[in-house]
Amino acid sequence: MIGVLRRIRTTFKLFTLGIGVAAVATGLLSAQPASAEERYAAFVIDALNGNVLFSRYADNRRYPASLTKIMTIYLMLEDVEAGRIRFDTPLKVSQNAANQAPSKIGVRPGETITVDQAIRALVTKSANDVAVVVAENLGGTVAAFALRMTRTAHAMGMRSTNFRNPHGLPDSGQYTTARDMATLAIQTQRRFPQYYSYFQTRSFTWKGRTYGNHNKLLGRVKGVDGMKTGYIRASGFNLVSSMRRDGRHIIGVVMGGRTGSSRDAHMRDILEKNIRLASTGGSIMFANAPLPRSRPDNASLPVTATAMQAVPAPRMLVPSTTVPGTLVTAGMAGKPMPLNGDAMVALIEQQTADLPPVDQGDTSADVPELETTSIANAGGWVIQIGAFNDRGLALDTLERAKTSAPTALASAKAFTETIEKNGETLWRARFAGFDRMGAEGACSQLKQRSFGCFPARN
Repeated sequence: MIGVLRRIRTTFKLFTLGIGVAAVATGLLSAQPASAEERYAAFVIDALNGNVLFSRYADNRRYPASLTKIMTIYLMLEDVEAGRIRFDTPLKVSQNAANQAPSKIGVRPGETITVDQAIRALVTKSANDVAVVVAENLGGTVAAFALRMTRTAHAMGMRSTNFRNPHGLPDSGQYTTARDMATLAIQTQRRFPQYYSYFQTRSFTWKGRTYGNHNKLLGRVKGVDGMKTGYIRASGFNLVSSMRRDGRHIIGVVMGGRTGSSRDAHMRDILEKNIRLASTGGSIMFANAPLPRSRPDNASLPVTATAMQAVPAPRMLVPSTTVPGTLVTAGMAGKPMPLNGDAMVALIEQQTADLPPVDQGDTSADVPELETTSIANAGGWVIQIGAFNDRGLALDTLERAKTSAPTALASAKAFTETIEKNGETLWRARFAGFDRMGAEGACSQLKQRSFGCFPARN
């Protein structure tokens, strides 16, 4: 199994524009993420052979929110399997559990809920009061149960995860990564295949009231067979999904969605695009990231054959996949840049940046929708900040740029423009509405915020 885990590769996708190799290396290793980046992450892995199919900020720390409850359920199933509890075991409700913030089903002090009911309440309503009931009954205290959660996470390879509570309500010491959440999803299905159907639960009834599942992809997207949603203000909208289709099995993770619907749309997009790339055989695998020093120092690794070539004028590499340990930069299509062990460690440590402060609020701040329009034929000057093989990434990058440089882009119009390159569709992420001086000024501000950017006459 150790050999299997080491084979699973980490994909570093670094998109840059119009800047030299030295500037790229320095800027990417020292830049702090913008506020939108501090929440967004996405990851898709082939659950049968461990190949990473899609990765975006997959190793950066994120708040799990109610994705936490997957681990809570995992430990419940572990205790069932060990014979410590049964599905009909009553769990007693404390005052502390009853006092938890929503989402909740309203359990009252002194009453009981069975293990089976508790699992269904966690999957559907994502009940925070029930999560504490579970923690106190199985662990004695919430703190003791959270410690067990963390130890279990680390034992299964979730090295970048720490739990402080069983429900995911705001706590600055509770964090994870998209990759770790994929590991948890795979391990849950591998360890408890006979109980996985709990994550397919569509509704749950408690005291005459029926609660529906928050997972809107379940039953609506072919092959999606469950997992879990999550949300707090600090995390944005999170989702772990499992998809099985035509003998293939993939796990997707999206974190930091602006809205539930945009999160769902992005998940659907990355699942649909990557399910056809997945294998049709093998054993279910883990999503563990390899150790950063697993490759020899000064190893020179070639870019894989599927990497995209540079987009002309100026040149820009848009890789669809890269080889771990190779830093791909502008103007280097098909050429490797050696990345030794120390550099790789520095890169990973920078990517795992400190999380933003947790807002104790329970509701999302209103965020205006980013206007994206097709205005490729508009006059004047435009700026381009990237070209991607995924439209969702192009839109996300436009939104991050708009948030990072609101003054420079105040009157600019965001749009995507498709081009065909080597038989594959790319989406250019652009802003229009500038004169030459305005375009150059906007690019200057964006480069200071670690975006690639170049101006062009439209």
